[in-house]
Amino acid sequence: MLEDLVDKISGKLISQLVIKDDLDTVYKRRPHSCPHCHSSEIVGIEVMGSFEDILLWECESCEDYFLKFDKVYTEKELQCAKGYWTNINDWGYCPKSQYN
Repeated sequence: MLEDLVDKISGKLISQLVIKDDLDTVYKRRPHSCPHCHSSEIVGIEVMGSFEDILLWECESCEDYFLKFDKVYTEKELQCAKGYWTNINDWGYCPKSQYN
């Protein structure tokens, strides 16, 4: 999970999550397809403790992340998320067929 990854990375988080070539490309709206694998399975990622909406886009096929905001703002928001913790056992079970 991205939240777990954020706590385990030190330094600049954005450059370790997003491929370097994609750091200057911003997708304000969900991309129609992944620029790498061309899959249309793009989902929005919300990060607990940061911006209260989608912060990043993720391709569910190749698992690459893409920016919704510029890299400076995204980095600031990811740094705000450090230190937040949640217990996955408290989330309750939701079958994959009911994911949105």
